[in-house]
Amino acid sequence: MSHSAAQENGQGSSEDLFQDAYGFRLNICTAQQLEARQRCDQAAEQVAPKWDKVKGRVLGSPDVVKDAKLKKYCRLGIPVQHRPWAWPALSGADARKRKQMAGYFDAMVHRGEVDSEVAHQIELDLPRTYPSNRWVASEEGMDALRRVLVAYSVHQPSVGYCQGMNYLAAILLLAMKQDEEDAFWLLASLIDPGGILYQGMYAQNLVGAQVEMRSFEELVAAKLPKLAAHLRELNCDMTLIATDWFLCLFATVLPSETVARVWDALLYEGPKVLYRIALALLKGCEAQLLAISNTGDLIGEIKDATKGAYDRDALMKVAFDKVGSMPMARIRGFREENQEAVDSEVAKREARAQRSSSLSTASRASGTPPASPGPGHSPGFGTPRASSNGQGGGGSGFRTWASRFKLHKGSRGKDA
Repeated sequence: MSHSAAQENGQGSSEDLFQDAYGFRLNICTAQQLEARQRCDQAAEQVAPKWDKVKGRVLGSPDVVKDAKLKKYCRLGIPVQHRPWAWPALSGADARKRKQMAGYFDAMVHRGEVDSEVAHQIELDLPRTYPSNRWVASEEGMDALRRVLVAYSVHQPSVGYCQGMNYLAAILLLAMKQDEEDAFWLLASLIDPGGILYQGMYAQNLVGAQVEMRSFEELVAAKLPKLAAHLRELNCDMTLIATDWFLCLFATVLPSETVARVWDALLYEGPKVLYRIALALLKGCEAQLLAISNTGDLIGEIKDATKGAYDRDALMKVAFDKVGSMPMARIRGFREENQEAVDSEVAKREARAQRSSSLSTASRASGTPPASPGPGHSPGFGTPRASSNGQGGGGSGFRTWASRFKLHKGSRGKDA
C-alpha cells in the first residue's frame, strides 16, 4: 500500500507523522509552520465534497471543462485523493491520451529501451531524484521514473531529455499513485508543442527558459520596483533566483504538498500561475531581502523562505489576491520582445562558434595557432553579472545555471 493510501485509510505508521502526503520528510522548524500546515490540511478536507460533486461532470466531458467555478476550486486546492483523476482531466492529458492508439505509452517505453545518450543521462539522474523519498529512491520508483522519462524522450525526440524533467515526472508519479501512463500523459500535457508551458523551455540552449526569465524580470520591475532596484544594486541576476522555479515548476524548492497545490492551478489555468507564484514568493520576503546587502545571503534567505513554505493557503492568497492584475496579453508582449532578443543572441553565438570552428580547422591545416577571441569574450548568455557564489563579475547567472541542466536530443541508438 502506498504512503498516501495508508493515510487515507487511517493506517499511517508513527513514521508517517514525520512525512507529508507524498512521502517526503517534513522539515518543519517552528510551531507556526506546523499549525499552518494543519490548517491547510483541514481546509483541504472541507473542499473535498465540492470535488465529489464535480467529478462526474468533469470526467463525463470529452473536452476539458472550463468555467469560473472549477477555476475557483482549483485555486482552493484539489484534495490528495482527487488528484489522480482531476489532474489528467483538467490538464488535457486525458484528451491527448484519447487521440493516440491504445497502448501508446507502452510502445514508447519499448522503443526507448536502447543504448543512447538520453538513456545514459536518465540513468545518471535517477538516483539523484529525491533520494530522501523512500518510494522514488526504491528500485520500483526508479524503474517507474525511468520508463516515464524514456517514453517521453521517444515521444518527443525534438525535446529529448533535460535535467529537471526528472523532478516533474517524479512528482507526477507520486500524485498519480504511481500510475506511469497517467504521469507520462501529464508530462506531455506540460511540455508538448501546444502544451501548458512556454515552448522551448527544454529546447537546445534552453531558449524558452531564457525568455521566461527575462519576462519575469520585467514583471518584477513592474510589480516589485524596490526589490528590482535592490537586485540591480547587488548585481544579482534574476536567473540565479528563479530559473529553477520555472524549469522545475518549483518542484525542487517548495515542500511537495505546496508544489502540488501550485500545480492544481497551473495544470488548469496555464503558465501565468508560475509568474504569480514566483512574485508571491518574492513579495512574501521582500522586507527581509531589502535589508540584505550581500547577494549570497539574499539567495540564502529566499531558499529558506521557499523551503519553509508549508502555508500553501497563504501562498496562493498572495499569488492571486495581492500581486495585482496580470493580463496574459502583457505577458505575451514581454515574451515576444524577449524571444526576438534571445533568438538574435543565440544566432550570433552560433555564428561565432562556427567561425571559431572554421578558424580552428584552417589553423590545424596550416599549422598556425588560432587567434584569441580577445578580452571580455564570453560564450555565455547575456551580460556577466553575479556568479552562483554570490560575488559579482563571475559570469552570467543563466550560464552558471544552464551548465547544470544538460539537454539530450534525438540520439536514440541504431535500434530506435
